[in-house]
Amino acid sequence: MDQLFYGFDTAVYTFFWQFQNPVTIAIANVCQHLGDTLAYIIYFLISLIICFPKKTRKYGVAMVVAFLVAFILVSGLIKPGVGRLRPYVALQNTPFWETYQTHWVNAGANLEDDLSFPSGHTSLNFATFTALTALFIKDKKKWAWLLLIIPVIVGITRIIRCVHYPSDVVGGMIIGIIAGLIGYVVATKVIPAISNKSTQAT
Repeated sequence: MDQLFYGFDTAVYTFFWQFQNPVTIAIANVCQHLGDTLAYIIYFLISLIICFPKKTRKYGVAMVVAFLVAFILVSGLIKPGVGRLRPYVALQNTPFWETYQTHWVNAGANLEDDLSFPSGHTSLNFATFTALTALFIKDKKKWAWLLLIIPVIVGITRIIRCVHYPSDVVGGMIIGIIAGLIGYVVATKVIPAISNKSTQAT
Protein backbone atom coordinates (compact mmCIF):
# COMPACT_ATOMS: atom_id res chain seq x y z
CA MET A 1 0.00 0.00 0.00
CA ASP A 2 2.85 2.39 0.83
CA GLN A 3 4.36 1.83 -2.61
CA LEU A 4 1.02 2.04 -4.40
CA PHE A 5 0.19 5.48 -2.97
CA TYR A 6 3.76 6.78 -2.59
CA GLY A 7 3.50 9.30 -5.44
CA PHE A 8 0.07 10.53 -4.34
CA ASP A 9 1.03 10.80 -0.67
CA THR A 10 4.29 12.66 -1.27
CA ALA A 11 2.64 15.08 -3.72
CA VAL A 12 -0.23 15.89 -1.34
CA TYR A 13 2.15 16.21 1.62
CA THR A 14 4.28 18.67 -0.36
CA PHE A 15 1.22 20.75 -1.26
CA PHE A 16 -0.20 21.01 2.27
CA TRP A 17 3.16 21.61 3.91
CA GLN A 18 3.13 25.02 2.21
CA PHE A 19 0.57 25.91 4.87
CA GLN A 20 2.43 24.41 7.82
CA ASN A 21 3.15 27.24 10.25
CA PRO A 22 2.64 27.90 13.98
CA VAL A 23 -1.00 28.92 13.43
CA THR A 24 -2.03 25.87 11.37
CA ILE A 25 -0.10 23.58 13.71
CA ALA A 26 -1.95 25.10 16.69
CA ILE A 27 -5.28 24.55 14.90
CA ALA A 28 -4.22 20.98 14.09
CA ASN A 29 -3.42 20.32 17.74
CA VAL A 30 -6.92 21.48 18.71
CA CYS A 31 -8.55 19.38 15.96
CA GLN A 32 -6.58 16.40 17.27
CA HIS A 33 -9.09 16.25 20.13
CA LEU A 34 -12.06 15.97 17.74
CA GLY A 35 -11.26 12.32 17.13
CA ASP A 36 -9.70 11.01 20.31
CA THR A 37 -11.34 8.68 22.83
CA LEU A 38 -13.04 11.49 24.74
CA ALA A 39 -14.56 12.85 21.53
CA TYR A 40 -15.83 9.36 20.65
CA ILE A 41 -17.57 9.15 24.04
CA ILE A 42 -19.04 12.65 23.79
CA TYR A 43 -20.30 12.13 20.22
CA PHE A 44 -21.89 8.84 21.15
CA LEU A 45 -23.53 10.13 24.34
CA ILE A 46 -24.97 13.18 22.57
CA SER A 47 -26.28 10.91 19.81
CA LEU A 48 -27.95 8.62 22.34
CA ILE A 49 -29.49 11.49 24.30
CA ILE A 50 -31.12 13.09 21.25
CA CYS A 51 -32.60 9.73 20.24
CA PHE A 52 -35.22 10.07 22.98
CA PRO A 53 -37.10 13.31 22.14
CA LYS A 54 -39.34 12.70 19.13
CA LYS A 55 -38.30 15.98 17.52
CA THR A 56 -34.60 15.07 17.40
CA ARG A 57 -34.87 11.27 17.20
CA LYS A 58 -33.94 10.96 13.53
CA TYR A 59 -30.75 12.97 14.11
CA GLY A 60 -29.78 10.84 17.08
CA VAL A 61 -30.46 7.57 15.26
CA ALA A 62 -28.52 8.69 12.19
CA MET A 63 -25.53 9.74 14.29
CA VAL A 64 -25.52 6.55 16.40
CA VAL A 65 -25.67 4.31 13.32
CA ALA A 66 -23.05 6.37 11.46
CA PHE A 67 -20.75 6.31 14.47
CA LEU A 68 -21.07 2.56 14.99
CA VAL A 69 -20.59 1.72 11.30
CA ALA A 70 -17.49 3.94 11.04
CA PHE A 71 -16.04 2.65 14.31
CA ILE A 72 -16.55 -1.03 13.45
CA LEU A 73 -15.19 -0.64 9.93
CA VAL A 74 -12.14 1.40 10.93
CA SER A 75 -11.11 0.02 14.31
CA GLY A 76 -12.51 -3.49 14.09
CA LEU A 77 -11.90 -4.46 10.47
CA ILE A 78 -9.83 -2.24 8.21
CA LYS A 79 -7.02 -0.99 10.48
CA PRO A 80 -6.05 -4.45 11.77
CA GLY A 81 -6.72 -5.99 8.36
CA VAL A 82 -4.49 -3.59 6.42
CA GLY A 83 -1.89 -3.14 9.17
CA ARG A 84 -0.35 0.01 7.69
CA LEU A 85 2.35 1.59 9.86
CA ARG A 86 2.41 5.31 10.57
CA PRO A 87 4.40 7.46 8.12
CA TYR A 88 7.03 8.41 10.71
CA VAL A 89 7.90 4.70 10.84
CA ALA A 90 7.42 3.52 7.27
CA LEU A 91 8.99 6.48 5.45
CA GLN A 92 12.37 6.16 7.16
CA ASN A 93 13.87 4.05 4.38
CA THR A 94 12.59 6.17 1.50
CA PRO A 95 14.08 9.18 -0.37
CA PHE A 96 11.25 11.28 1.08
CA TRP A 97 12.30 10.71 4.70
CA GLU A 98 14.44 13.83 5.23
CA THR A 99 11.72 16.11 3.85
CA TYR A 100 9.04 14.37 5.86
CA GLN A 101 11.13 14.34 9.04
CA THR A 102 11.70 18.10 8.85
CA HIS A 103 7.97 18.84 8.73
CA TRP A 104 7.11 16.12 11.23
CA VAL A 105 9.52 17.66 13.75
CA ASN A 106 8.15 21.15 12.95
CA ALA A 107 4.67 19.85 13.79
CA GLY A 108 5.86 18.50 17.15
CA ALA A 109 7.09 14.99 16.23
CA ASN A 110 3.72 13.60 17.32
CA LEU A 111 3.40 9.86 17.93
CA GLU A 112 0.17 7.87 17.95
CA ASP A 113 -0.22 4.34 19.22
CA ASP A 114 -2.42 2.69 16.59
CA LEU A 115 -2.14 1.79 12.93
CA SER A 116 -2.36 4.33 10.14
CA PHE A 117 -4.98 3.37 7.53
CA PRO A 118 -7.61 4.73 7.52
CA SER A 119 -7.71 7.91 9.60
CA GLY A 120 -10.10 7.35 12.49
CA HIS A 121 -10.38 11.07 13.23
CA THR A 122 -11.42 11.76 9.65
CA SER A 123 -13.86 8.85 9.40
CA LEU A 124 -15.61 9.65 12.69
CA ASN A 125 -16.11 13.30 11.80
CA PHE A 126 -17.21 12.62 8.23
CA ALA A 127 -19.63 9.95 9.48
CA THR A 128 -21.24 12.27 12.01
CA PHE A 129 -21.43 15.36 9.85
CA THR A 130 -22.43 13.54 6.65
CA ALA A 131 -25.41 12.05 8.49
CA LEU A 132 -26.41 15.46 9.87
CA THR A 133 -25.82 17.23 6.55
CA ALA A 134 -28.00 14.74 4.66
CA LEU A 135 -30.81 15.16 7.21
CA PHE A 136 -30.62 18.96 7.16
CA ILE A 137 -30.64 18.95 3.35
CA LYS A 138 -33.79 16.80 3.52
CA ASP A 139 -35.20 19.43 5.89
CA LYS A 140 -34.35 22.06 3.24
CA LYS A 141 -31.70 23.82 5.30
CA LYS A 142 -29.57 25.72 2.78
CA TRP A 143 -26.62 26.03 5.16
CA ALA A 144 -26.33 22.26 5.65
CA TRP A 145 -23.26 21.87 3.42
CA LEU A 146 -21.30 24.16 5.74
CA LEU A 147 -21.22 21.35 8.32
CA LEU A 148 -18.82 19.40 6.09
CA ILE A 149 -16.19 22.10 6.61
CA ILE A 150 -15.49 20.58 10.03
CA PRO A 151 -14.46 17.08 8.88
CA VAL A 152 -12.52 18.58 5.95
CA ILE A 153 -10.50 20.70 8.37
CA VAL A 154 -9.93 17.69 10.63
CA GLY A 155 -8.65 15.66 7.68
CA ILE A 156 -6.29 18.40 6.50
CA THR A 157 -4.89 18.91 9.97
CA ARG A 158 -4.05 15.21 10.22
CA ILE A 159 -1.82 15.74 7.18
CA ILE A 160 -0.29 18.96 8.55
CA ARG A 161 0.51 17.16 11.83
CA CYS A 162 2.23 14.42 9.76
CA VAL A 163 0.55 11.62 11.72
CA HIS A 164 -1.29 10.19 8.70
CA TYR A 165 -0.61 9.68 5.05
CA PRO A 166 -2.93 11.72 2.80
CA SER A 167 -4.28 8.40 1.49
CA ASP A 168 -5.23 7.50 5.08
CA VAL A 169 -7.29 10.68 5.22
CA VAL A 170 -8.96 10.02 1.87
CA GLY A 171 -9.77 6.48 3.02
CA GLY A 172 -11.22 7.81 6.27
CA MET A 173 -13.29 10.35 4.35
CA ILE A 174 -14.77 7.70 2.04
CA ILE A 175 -15.60 5.37 4.92
CA GLY A 176 -17.06 8.25 6.94
CA ILE A 177 -19.29 9.39 4.08
CA ILE A 178 -20.55 5.84 3.53
CA ALA A 179 -21.21 5.41 7.26
CA GLY A 180 -23.00 8.76 7.39
CA LEU A 181 -25.24 7.86 4.46
CA ILE A 182 -26.05 4.51 6.05
CA GLY A 183 -27.04 6.38 9.21
CA TYR A 184 -29.22 8.70 7.14
CA VAL A 185 -30.98 5.81 5.37
CA VAL A 186 -31.60 3.95 8.64
CA ALA A 187 -33.03 7.10 10.27
CA THR A 188 -35.25 8.13 7.35
CA LYS A 189 -36.24 4.82 5.74
CA VAL A 190 -35.64 1.79 7.95
CA ILE A 191 -36.83 3.07 11.34
CA PRO A 192 -40.00 4.74 9.93
CA ALA A 193 -40.83 1.55 7.99
CA ILE A 194 -40.46 -0.57 11.13
CA SER A 195 -42.57 1.92 13.12
CA ASN A 196 -45.31 1.85 10.49
CA LYS A 197 -45.43 -1.95 10.52
CA SER A 198 -45.62 -1.97 14.31
CA THR A 199 -48.47 0.56 14.23
CA GLN A 200 -50.39 -1.43 11.63
CA ALA A 201 -49.91 -4.64 13.63
CA THR A 202 -51.49 -3.07 16.71
